[in-house]
Amino acid sequence: MLRALSDRLLNRLTILDRYLIEQFMGPFILSVGGFAIIGIVDILFYLIELFVISGVPFFTILRLLVYKLPAIMILFFPMAVLFSVMLLLVRMAKDNELTVLRTSGVTSLRIITPLIIVTFFTAILSYITNEKIVPWANHTSDQLIRYEIKKKPPPNIMENVVFKDSSNRFFHIKDVDSRSGEMNNILIIEETKHFPRIITAKNGIWNNHSWSLNNGFIQEFNQDGLLEFIDEFMELTINVNQAISTFYKRKKSAKEMNSKDLKEKITTLDKGGVSTRNLKVEYHMKTSIPMACFVFGLVGIAFCLSFVRSGKDWWGVIMAIIIAVLSVGFYFFITALCRALAKDNHLPIFLGAWIPNILYASIAIGIIRYQCKFK
Repeated sequence: MLRALSDRLLNRLTILDRYLIEQFMGPFILSVGGFAIIGIVDILFYLIELFVISGVPFFTILRLLVYKLPAIMILFFPMAVLFSVMLLLVRMAKDNELTVLRTSGVTSLRIITPLIIVTFFTAILSYITNEKIVPWANHTSDQLIRYEIKKKPPPNIMENVVFKDSSNRFFHIKDVDSRSGEMNNILIIEETKHFPRIITAKNGIWNNHSWSLNNGFIQEFNQDGLLEFIDEFMELTINVNQAISTFYKRKKSAKEMNSKDLKEKITTLDKGGVSTRNLKVEYHMKTSIPMACFVFGLVGIAFCLSFVRSGKDWWGVIMAIIIAVLSVGFYFFITALCRALAKDNHLPIFLGAWIPNILYASIAIGIIRYQCKFK
């Protein structure tokens, strides 16, 4: 569908459209590369220390650097769009191209329309990269750190974890052998009319949804909390609505998952009674961050239309650049703030991820409409 849409748009492109897109893509690619180099400086110091002090092979360091690049580039895509749009419009004003186009009857809206479209496509590109490449690269780099650098295999099991199934039973298992399925020192708390029923077992075997417990006791209490019944068993089979591997397999972090995987994890944890608010915020951020490319494109157009009048308007250029830099800093500040407030339940989850984009897009669209209508 996207390919058909892009083919249709290409067939309708005019000379002006092709010119603007070509002039945008060059600075955009250079900006992404330049910002990525700036972004890897911090991690580069750490990697060089690993190479020199810890003796980690150079090829491993190089691989780790490559795997870290996609996540860094995604963060700088919006800034690259902003500065590419501004660089293009400022250069066209300097060379009097904007003046020529306007005197030829081409409206400001017609000039900026190709830029709006191409910035929207950069947002789609950013989203696809964030969904397909970044999770894989983050997971691979994490594996590489544990295998090659820390020399530790990835943990398959987390021990001493209390979890809850969809039947409101709580489980605690001292340790689990994921290969044999053997569990040791098991504690199960089941809800009853009064005090919970407690089941303890020395060991047991799990097989997906069926657990076979051995050498244990069942204890029940009356309404006063006094022990009313105790029974010993040699073997007891219970059914658990969720496989134990759901809780004990090593979980990928949000940055190692795409939206689909993260959504499935949220659904699974919701059924188990685990709070998923933080994960839901990260789920919405996976769309809002790429969409910032389109928003920053609108912001760049709005700044240039407001402050850059002609090729000799250097004060306008300076003002546009200063405000753009300050806007970038403020955007990431309110993004971090709203994200934290949403995770702390002070903002709705959706708004916590989207307030910065909504705010910036609303201001930019208002400015663009005013400039195209009255200027």
